[in-house]
Amino acid sequence: MLHIFLAQIDPYAIPAYVFLMWVCIVVDVLLLIGFIYSVVRATHYHPNYTKSNHHGDAAHGGAHMPTLREIALRERWRAIEKKFAVGTPESARLAIIEADALVDTALKGMQIPGEHLADRLTNLDEGSIKSMSRVWRAHRLRNDLVHTPGFAVSTPDAQRTMDDYEAFLKEMEVID
Repeated sequence: MLHIFLAQIDPYAIPAYVFLMWVCIVVDVLLLIGFIYSVVRATHYHPNYTKSNHHGDAAHGGAHMPTLREIALRERWRAIEKKFAVGTPESARLAIIEADALVDTALKGMQIPGEHLADRLTNLDEGSIKSMSRVWRAHRLRNDLVHTPGFAVSTPDAQRTMDDYEAFLKEMEVID
């Protein structure tokens, strides 16, 4: 096909077309190599969205290197604790709702299947998680707060609920 094209053009222009063709081939190859290099380098910055082990890693001198996701979840938990520490019924209510959402986000990040938190909790292996009954109790109280008009939680119940969420998040190694 190239020969048919070259036969129709001026014979003095053929070397320019051949030169241009080779320049385009070299540029294409260089762009392909650059793209492959960029993809390989970018994979080193991809966050880890799986449950990590906090027991150390030989590649990091035995110390666990927290992922951005882990850091963000811990910061979110600290903000929830600060909100709860305000001590008002409304701040306790909001802290419980946000703690429940944090548990849901953490389980989603661990790729636990389910449409809602209750579905994800059901899909966990209950026998291996000591705080499972506690997180269920906390989730039921959160549902009462959200779905029952006029439902008020007492200070001791709110504290127990926050302790239940904290125990679950610690057991799942989301927070320290």
